[in-house]
Amino acid sequence: MALQPISEVRQRNHVSGNRTARQAIERASTFVLTIQDVPLNATADLGVGTVLYDCEFLGGYCIVSADEGTDIVGKIESWDDAAGTAQVALSAEFTFDAAAASNEAITAVADNLVSAGYIINLLISTAASNAVTGDVTLFFKTVDDLGEDG
Repeated sequence: MALQPISEVRQRNHVSGNRTARQAIERASTFVLTIQDVPLNATADLGVGTVLYDCEFLGGYCIVSADEGTDIVGKIESWDDAAGTAQVALSAEFTFDAAAASNEAITAVADNLVSAGYIINLLISTAASNAVTGDVTLFFKTVDDLGEDG
């Protein structure tokens, strides 16, 4: 077996170390916002939380507690302020039509970047006819600086 020059070994270790660091950073850059016991039987704007960093919305889930009767229609939005002056849809409009308790997916749209300090809102545009609640979990990944126009 031929000995390898030290520089080649160092290079391989360096590349391997960088790859490991990038993977660790990638895993560490994801975060979750959750709101529990959300009343799904009234049309409403429900604040889920405020993001601390520039981020990308990845999607989410809503666990519906029981048969909702009328289908629930809604979407996830980002707001620039508490009044919702500038609303941007982060998810496609979703419809929950399960006849029993279920775990429903929320799908992100293509333009799903959110600037730090923006409010994440759950808009219920068509409410359930039965008194049901849901637990909403949303997934985000931090991104490089979006600036003022994120």
